[in-house]
Amino acid sequence: MQHRSTILLFCIFFFSLVSCKRSNHGIDPGSNSVKINISRFDRELFSMDMDTLAEGISYLYKKYDDFLDVFSYHIIGIGSPSSKDYQLYLTMFLSDRLNREVYEETQKVFPNLEKTEKELSKAFSLYRSAFPEKEIPGVVAYVSRFNNPYFTVSNYIGLGLDRYLGTNSPYYKKLELPEYQKMDMFPDKIPSDLMYSWASATFPYNDSLDNVLSRMIHEGKLLYFVESMLPDEPDSLIIGYTKTQLSWAKSNEEAMWTSLVEKKLLFSRDGMDIRKLTGAAPFTYFFSNESPGRAGSYIGWQIFREYARRSPDISFADLMAENDYEKILRLSKYNP
Repeated sequence: MQHRSTILLFCIFFFSLVSCKRSNHGIDPGSNSVKINISRFDRELFSMDMDTLAEGISYLYKKYDDFLDVFSYHIIGIGSPSSKDYQLYLTMFLSDRLNREVYEETQKVFPNLEKTEKELSKAFSLYRSAFPEKEIPGVVAYVSRFNNPYFTVSNYIGLGLDRYLGTNSPYYKKLELPEYQKMDMFPDKIPSDLMYSWASATFPYNDSLDNVLSRMIHEGKLLYFVESMLPDEPDSLIIGYTKTQLSWAKSNEEAMWTSLVEKKLLFSRDGMDIRKLTGAAPFTYFFSNESPGRAGSYIGWQIFREYARRSPDISFADLMAENDYEKILRLSKYNP
């Protein structure tokens, strides 16, 4: 009996740090199997014949449409594929020594994307079960010279492979990226990042009364979506914390909440307050330097989790459709 108790206590401690397989509000993929095949746009782009570039551009535009527009204009900044100078600027991009070097490095780190495809296939099988009427996006890999890790457009999720080369990549050191950014730039972070990106596009923030509380809970809702689509993924990976940071957040959850209440920050409409509590940062401004960034998002996640736990008769789709953030807080009975 004592042996069982010891095991139980160990499991409680261990899973408090990394999370166990979750019930994800009863979503079962059943027969709703989805196979995600990530398109290697990166290879198609960098392997184009420079002597027949016009034909290659036409092919890519027919295949990728809006994705190519956004990639060209917003990600690598060379303008629209329909502009008269596009071919010239694309030639310069593809001929650039550093761009070629980074592309070659991504091929070494990502000779294939089978592991990521497997994880995303599981996630979108659950997504189809929860939202049978919604389309499944295509996933497209690209190289952007470290500009964007991911983006969504139309029915695509873009995946910037050069932003996941590994925390210790010499490129990130040369770019002098801060440690809090580099710690999320490794391959295993891709599935949770892409599901967060899709959630942000599918469930956009919508509240006429924009304040800290609403943003915190909205971020919590997106994180709850990610954990539900990736039920085996540890909490630390989903929110982008080290295990030490996650442990700190759990241990100081009550103190952080009390501080927000006492400082009357929950209903602040100041954009800086919102960013300081929910934006990526080395630590959260209103708490100690030991705190992880996005501590407000972490609290919002716990609020939404409680709301979901106390709403077993509400479908997952209806949970995600709820945008009354004060109602969510009230029904959650959140009390850390």
